[in-house]
Amino acid sequence: MPFGSLSVSNTSIPQYAPPYPVDGSDYTNGTVLTVTYQTSFQCVRHLVPDMLELEDEPQSNTTAIRLTTSFHSYWTMTRQFYVVAKQFGFPKKLGNVALVLKTGSTIVHGYVERPAGQKIVEVGFQPEQKLKGTVESTIQGLNLRVIPSVVSDQRPSVKELVPVDISMDASEVWQGSGSICFPEPSRFDPMHEVKVIRYGTANLLRNASLAIRLPTKVFQL
Repeated sequence: MPFGSLSVSNTSIPQYAPPYPVDGSDYTNGTVLTVTYQTSFQCVRHLVPDMLELEDEPQSNTTAIRLTTSFHSYWTMTRQFYVVAKQFGFPKKLGNVALVLKTGSTIVHGYVERPAGQKIVEVGFQPEQKLKGTVESTIQGLNLRVIPSVVSDQRPSVKELVPVDISMDASEVWQGSGSICFPEPSRFDPMHEVKVIRYGTANLLRNASLAIRLPTKVFQL
Protein backbone atom coordinates (compact mmCIF):
# COMPACT_ATOMS: atom_id res chain seq x y z
CA MET A 1 0.00 0.00 0.00
CA PRO A 2 1.34 3.48 -0.83
CA PHE A 3 2.19 6.03 1.89
CA GLY A 4 1.01 9.62 2.05
CA SER A 5 3.38 12.41 1.02
CA LEU A 6 2.33 15.22 3.40
CA SER A 7 5.29 16.16 5.60
CA VAL A 8 4.31 16.41 9.29
CA SER A 9 5.86 19.64 10.55
CA ASN A 10 5.51 22.00 13.48
CA THR A 11 2.65 23.77 11.70
CA SER A 12 -0.90 23.58 13.00
CA ILE A 13 -3.56 21.57 11.21
CA PRO A 14 -4.61 21.76 8.48
CA GLN A 15 -0.91 21.68 7.62
CA TYR A 16 -1.46 22.60 3.98
CA ALA A 17 -3.11 25.87 5.15
CA PRO A 18 -2.03 26.71 8.72
CA PRO A 19 -4.49 29.04 10.48
CA TYR A 20 -1.84 30.85 12.51
CA PRO A 21 0.63 33.53 11.36
CA VAL A 22 4.03 31.94 10.75
CA ASP A 23 6.10 35.02 11.65
CA GLY A 24 3.98 36.88 14.17
CA SER A 25 1.41 39.59 13.48
CA ASP A 26 1.42 43.31 12.71
CA TYR A 27 -1.31 45.87 13.34
CA THR A 28 -1.51 49.55 12.43
CA ASN A 29 -3.67 52.61 13.14
CA GLY A 30 -4.30 51.40 16.67
CA THR A 31 -5.39 53.16 19.86
CA VAL A 32 -4.12 51.76 23.17
CA LEU A 33 -5.25 52.83 26.64
CA THR A 34 -3.38 51.44 29.65
CA VAL A 35 -4.15 52.06 33.32
CA THR A 36 -1.66 50.74 35.88
CA TYR A 37 -2.43 50.07 39.53
CA GLN A 38 -1.20 48.11 42.53
CA THR A 39 -3.32 45.32 43.94
CA SER A 40 -2.93 42.76 46.75
CA PHE A 41 -1.35 39.35 46.25
CA GLN A 42 -4.41 37.76 47.89
CA CYS A 43 -6.51 39.06 44.98
CA VAL A 44 -4.44 37.43 42.24
CA ARG A 45 -2.52 34.50 43.69
CA HIS A 46 -5.15 32.02 42.43
CA LEU A 47 -4.46 33.29 38.89
CA VAL A 48 -0.68 32.83 39.02
CA PRO A 49 1.05 29.43 38.50
CA ASP A 50 2.47 28.00 41.71
CA MET A 51 6.09 28.07 40.50
CA LEU A 52 6.06 31.88 40.21
CA GLU A 53 6.66 34.30 43.08
CA LEU A 54 4.49 37.33 43.77
CA GLU A 55 5.23 40.67 45.37
CA ASP A 56 3.04 41.74 48.28
CA GLU A 57 1.45 44.38 46.04
CA PRO A 58 1.73 43.18 42.44
CA GLN A 59 1.35 45.66 39.61
CA SER A 60 -1.69 45.13 37.41
CA ASN A 61 -2.38 46.68 34.01
CA THR A 62 -5.77 47.11 32.39
CA THR A 63 -5.32 47.69 28.66
CA ALA A 64 -7.92 48.45 26.01
CA ILE A 65 -6.84 48.20 22.35
CA ARG A 66 -8.79 49.40 19.32
CA LEU A 67 -7.47 48.34 15.91
CA THR A 68 -8.58 49.54 12.49
CA THR A 69 -6.00 48.12 10.06
CA SER A 70 -4.13 44.82 9.85
CA PHE A 71 -2.00 42.92 7.39
CA HIS A 72 -4.42 39.98 7.73
CA SER A 73 -7.45 41.86 6.42
CA TYR A 74 -9.33 38.71 5.42
CA TRP A 75 -10.06 38.09 9.11
CA THR A 76 -12.21 40.16 11.40
CA MET A 77 -10.37 41.86 14.25
CA THR A 78 -12.02 39.61 16.83
CA ARG A 79 -11.04 36.46 14.95
CA GLN A 80 -7.53 37.69 14.26
CA PHE A 81 -6.66 38.56 17.85
CA TYR A 82 -8.32 35.36 19.06
CA VAL A 83 -6.11 33.30 16.75
CA VAL A 84 -2.95 35.01 18.01
CA ALA A 85 -4.12 34.56 21.61
CA LYS A 86 -4.69 30.84 21.07
CA GLN A 87 -1.30 30.39 19.42
CA PHE A 88 0.70 32.17 22.14
CA GLY A 89 -1.35 31.24 25.19
CA PHE A 90 -2.84 34.66 25.97
CA PRO A 91 -5.80 34.35 28.36
CA LYS A 92 -8.88 34.88 26.24
CA LYS A 93 -12.57 35.48 26.67
CA LEU A 94 -14.72 37.03 23.99
CA GLY A 95 -16.83 40.02 24.94
CA ASN A 96 -17.97 43.40 23.72
CA VAL A 97 -15.05 45.83 24.13
CA ALA A 98 -15.41 49.57 23.46
CA LEU A 99 -12.96 52.47 23.58
CA VAL A 100 -14.65 55.85 23.16
CA LEU A 101 -12.37 58.85 22.50
CA LYS A 102 -15.08 61.49 21.95
CA THR A 103 -17.28 61.60 25.04
CA GLY A 104 -18.27 65.27 25.12
CA SER A 105 -15.64 65.88 27.81
CA THR A 106 -11.90 65.50 28.27
CA ILE A 107 -12.34 61.97 29.62
CA VAL A 108 -11.61 58.95 27.41
CA HIS A 109 -13.97 56.11 28.25
CA GLY A 110 -13.65 52.35 27.76
CA TYR A 111 -15.59 49.33 28.91
CA VAL A 112 -16.03 45.57 28.59
CA GLU A 113 -19.42 43.89 28.37
CA ARG A 114 -19.82 40.17 29.02
CA PRO A 115 -22.45 39.22 28.13
CA ALA A 116 -23.50 42.10 25.89
CA GLY A 117 -25.26 44.73 27.97
CA GLN A 118 -23.52 43.91 31.27
CA LYS A 119 -20.53 46.17 31.93
CA ILE A 120 -18.14 44.19 34.09
CA VAL A 121 -15.37 46.83 33.95
CA GLU A 122 -15.14 50.50 32.98
CA VAL A 123 -11.96 52.49 32.42
CA GLY A 124 -11.55 56.26 32.41
CA PHE A 125 -8.56 58.36 31.36
CA GLN A 126 -7.87 62.07 31.88
CA PRO A 127 -5.06 63.27 29.56
CA GLU A 128 -2.68 65.72 31.22
CA GLN A 129 0.52 65.87 29.18
CA LYS A 130 1.38 65.09 25.56
CA LEU A 131 4.81 63.57 24.99
CA LYS A 132 6.96 64.88 22.18
CA GLY A 133 7.95 62.80 19.16
CA THR A 134 7.36 59.13 18.47
CA VAL A 135 7.28 56.89 21.54
CA GLU A 136 8.17 53.20 21.58
CA SER A 137 7.08 50.83 24.34
CA THR A 138 6.71 47.11 24.99
CA ILE A 139 4.10 45.09 26.85
CA GLN A 140 6.04 42.17 28.32
CA GLY A 141 4.07 39.00 28.85
CA LEU A 142 4.60 35.53 30.28
CA ASN A 143 1.69 33.33 29.26
CA LEU A 144 0.62 29.95 30.59
CA ARG A 145 -0.13 27.74 27.58
CA VAL A 146 -1.88 24.44 28.33
CA ILE A 147 -3.40 21.96 25.87
CA PRO A 148 -5.06 19.05 27.73
CA SER A 149 -4.52 15.46 26.69
CA VAL A 150 -7.37 13.78 24.87
CA VAL A 151 -6.77 10.73 27.10
CA SER A 152 -8.43 10.94 30.51
CA ASP A 153 -6.14 11.26 33.57
CA GLN A 154 -3.03 11.87 31.44
CA ARG A 155 -0.62 14.80 31.64
CA PRO A 156 -1.41 17.74 29.37
CA SER A 157 -0.04 17.39 25.86
CA VAL A 158 1.39 20.92 26.19
CA LYS A 159 2.17 22.74 29.45
CA GLU A 160 4.60 25.61 29.21
CA LEU A 161 5.27 29.26 30.02
CA VAL A 162 5.59 31.37 26.88
CA PRO A 163 7.33 34.77 26.98
CA VAL A 164 5.58 36.99 24.43
CA ASP A 165 6.09 40.73 23.98
CA ILE A 166 3.86 43.23 22.17
CA SER A 167 5.99 46.03 20.69
CA MET A 168 4.33 49.35 20.05
CA ASP A 169 5.26 52.72 18.61
CA ALA A 170 2.95 55.68 18.35
CA SER A 171 3.12 59.20 16.94
CA GLU A 172 0.76 60.59 19.60
CA VAL A 173 1.13 59.67 23.27
CA TRP A 174 -0.62 61.19 26.26
CA GLN A 175 0.11 60.69 29.96
CA GLY A 176 -2.51 61.31 32.60
CA SER A 177 -4.67 59.87 35.33
CA GLY A 178 -6.65 56.64 35.10
CA SER A 179 -9.68 55.22 36.84
CA ILE A 180 -11.19 51.72 36.96
CA CYS A 181 -14.55 50.61 38.30
CA PHE A 182 -16.68 47.48 38.17
CA PRO A 183 -20.28 48.68 37.78
CA GLU A 184 -21.92 45.28 37.28
CA PRO A 185 -19.85 42.57 39.03
CA SER A 186 -20.24 39.02 37.77
CA ARG A 187 -19.34 35.77 39.51
CA PHE A 188 -18.62 34.31 36.05
CA ASP A 189 -16.02 37.01 35.28
CA PRO A 190 -14.84 38.14 38.72
CA MET A 191 -12.61 41.02 37.60
CA HIS A 192 -13.98 43.07 40.50
CA GLU A 193 -12.06 40.84 42.92
CA VAL A 194 -8.75 42.39 41.79
CA LYS A 195 -8.93 45.35 44.17
CA VAL A 196 -7.26 48.68 43.43
CA ILE A 197 -4.92 49.71 46.25
CA ARG A 198 -3.47 52.75 44.46
CA TYR A 199 -3.10 53.96 40.90
CA GLY A 200 0.11 54.27 38.94
CA THR A 201 0.66 55.74 35.50
CA ALA A 202 -1.92 55.86 32.72
CA ASN A 203 -1.17 56.32 29.02
CA LEU A 204 -3.08 56.75 25.78
CA LEU A 205 -1.37 55.88 22.47
CA ARG A 206 -2.90 56.99 19.16
CA ASN A 207 -1.81 56.19 15.60
CA ALA A 208 -0.02 53.18 17.07
CA SER A 209 1.62 50.25 15.31
CA LEU A 210 1.73 46.95 17.20
CA ALA A 211 3.84 43.88 16.49
CA ILE A 212 3.79 40.41 18.02
CA ARG A 213 6.75 38.24 17.06
CA LEU A 214 7.22 34.50 17.54
CA PRO A 215 8.85 33.65 20.88
CA THR A 216 12.45 32.42 20.77
CA LYS A 217 12.06 30.06 23.76
CA VAL A 218 9.53 28.51 26.10
CA PHE A 219 9.76 27.12 29.64
CA GLN A 220 8.46 23.57 29.90
CA LEU A 221 6.54 22.73 33.08
